[in-house]
Amino acid sequence: MLRNLWSVRVQSRSLMPTLHCAKRSYATPTSELLEERDKKLNELNEAVQRCMADKKTLEERSAKEVATQRDYAIQKFAKDLLDTVDVLGMAKASIPADFHAKESIKKHTPEEIIDKMTNLYTGMTMTENELLKTLKRHGLEKVDLQLGQKFDKAKAQSVLSKEIPDQPAGTIFTINKPGYALRNRILRLGQVGVVAEKRTFASHVPIKTDGSKTTLCFSINDKVGALEDCLATIKAMDISLTRIESRPSRTEEWDYDFFVDLNARDGTQVNKVVDGLRQHTTDVRILGPDGVQDSVPWFPRKMSDLDTFSEKVLEMGEELSSDHPGANDPAYRARRADITRMAKAFRTGDPVPRVDYTPEENAAWGQVYNRLTQMYKTHACREHQYVFPLLEQNCGYSDKEIPQLETVSRFLKDCTGFQIRPVMGLLTSRDFLNAFAFRVFHSTQYIRHPSKPFYTPEPDVCHELLGHAPLFANPDFADFSQEIGLASLGASDEDVKKLATIFWFTAEFGVCRQGDELKAYGAGLLSSFGELEYCLSDKPEHRPFEPEKTAITEYPITTFQPVYYVADSFKDAQEKVRDFASRMNRPFSVRYNALTQSIEVLDSKDKVVRFAKSIRDDMKTLTTVIESLH
Repeated sequence: MLRNLWSVRVQSRSLMPTLHCAKRSYATPTSELLEERDKKLNELNEAVQRCMADKKTLEERSAKEVATQRDYAIQKFAKDLLDTVDVLGMAKASIPADFHAKESIKKHTPEEIIDKMTNLYTGMTMTENELLKTLKRHGLEKVDLQLGQKFDKAKAQSVLSKEIPDQPAGTIFTINKPGYALRNRILRLGQVGVVAEKRTFASHVPIKTDGSKTTLCFSINDKVGALEDCLATIKAMDISLTRIESRPSRTEEWDYDFFVDLNARDGTQVNKVVDGLRQHTTDVRILGPDGVQDSVPWFPRKMSDLDTFSEKVLEMGEELSSDHPGANDPAYRARRADITRMAKAFRTGDPVPRVDYTPEENAAWGQVYNRLTQMYKTHACREHQYVFPLLEQNCGYSDKEIPQLETVSRFLKDCTGFQIRPVMGLLTSRDFLNAFAFRVFHSTQYIRHPSKPFYTPEPDVCHELLGHAPLFANPDFADFSQEIGLASLGASDEDVKKLATIFWFTAEFGVCRQGDELKAYGAGLLSSFGELEYCLSDKPEHRPFEPEKTAITEYPITTFQPVYYVADSFKDAQEKVRDFASRMNRPFSVRYNALTQSIEVLDSKDKVVRFAKSIRDDMKTLTTVIESLH
């Protein structure tokens, strides 16, 4: 456009001398010429007025025709439906008025009632057949869904999943709603129930729980004595309750949901309690150890349940392995013990304890900080590079002293809702991943031994704050991390192992492609200058991130990785993990309720419908926003 305007300006300049010469050669116009000019101007003005009037008439006529077409576009379809309405009216008329009320129906004999019901059923069947014929004439047909058919997510969505003996896993066992296609394009997916794979958890096998927590979830009707009956059943088994909580039920009925924590002697005792409770309520679910009927591994349902992880440390923490640089340093061990005691006492809602680091500890941090931050400029992913200056401005990141976890946690919560929680040492894979479902990251507060600032056999505050923390401020990475956490809730040991392996090759040692270059985003790489340089070289193998393959890849923990998996983006990785989780051996789905900071198990129709309604409300808001932007 700028080039065209410049051309016009140049051409107009070239015409100026010609116009000037022509002006000097003209004689003074006569009255006859002026009259002729005025006459032509009037004629042109009238022509313009007629064109404007014709344009307005055309616009009005077009608007009227559009309105008419909109109002009568379904005329043919509506006319075809009239036959269906006639058949429906005939079916309704086949039931006399004295069959419309309960009291009058009782006056008729069973044979008369059966006869009328048969007529009604016949009329309804005819109505359905006529309606389907009408829809087919207009290109709308049912999607082919059959019982026993292999589930195809392109044709239907699974709204129910359960184990059924003698039926192959992944096949349809019930059809709740048929799907429809308009001229071979899916208009609505069908809703079906799919046979789940047989769970690996043993059933009705007495085992020792060794004090493992078991949670019973059950619903009762709002009637006098209902709760007392349930508690009396548990008391009769001589079981100690550690917690009991009630919530309004998420079903349509006015029921209450109860959550009871107990410590049973073994699986047999829990099974007896469940059998007793089922005499008073039909909905009993168990979160507990293997060997309990209908049980899945216990998982936290609300934020405060993470408090139970405080003492479940695998290693490190206060105890150090013999190869640890500080194993023979009494002062270092005592310092670690002080820090881990604060983590052990931490409870949900508390501020993260402040640690006043010593000059030696700050010096070790500064050495690591200076060496790594120089490499971030060329080796770290753009998201890490973008967030790091914000941490320096808002959280006191520098080579002078170690930032406080509480300050960093508040910053992350403002960015993505992620929070940092202090931990004594290494957690189990299940506990560590479960916390991500709540957007909680367990972080150590102690630092490596000052004698070897560039080596540590364990995660320390350098690894946590330089490697992990920056990316938890990125929305896409935060969503990806939470996706893994949600997938781990109630998963089998085998699936948790796969998810932990995926986490290892992504959040810990992940590489991503940005433009034509590979960049590091894993915390294990971003906190190790040696492997950070190695991972982007041509020495290791780089494979595309595919969760199914990544999850079964063996990896070393004491040497550089021989293989790195490359993600296209954090959002793409999240979608792939979500798809992977949908095929895991778990009979329910979960969602995180950010308002209550709790996990909702979507294992019933009522809960799914409620979830769908919340999505519908969000979609209305989204539609309003989009419309306001136009």
